Amino acid sequence: MRTIELVARVTPDSAQALWYDLDSRYDPAGPKPDITIDASAVRHLSSAALQVLLVAQQRAQRDGGALTLTSVSPECRDCLRVMGALSLIKEDKA
Repeated sequence: MRTIELVARVTPDSAQALWYDLDSRYDPAGPKPDITIDASAVRHLSSAALQVLLVAQQRAQRDGGALTLTSVSPECRDCLRVMGALSLIKEDKA
């Protein structure tokens, strides 16, 4: 399992970098990695970041892998709640 730590402000630019990081770990012919996203440092989550997380989660589920959002900070939880995406939280350690 691979863990990716999100930065405090996940802006559209850092969301794009996150997508490239997630995409670089994807091999259509190989085993599907389980990826954990550590959201403990997140203070702001942009809608672009949410879109990246949702697409990555759908891709992982479709292909037999898993994407899990963990250690969600209260601020990140609020952003997810406002955008209607609390379902992204799988392990609640916040």
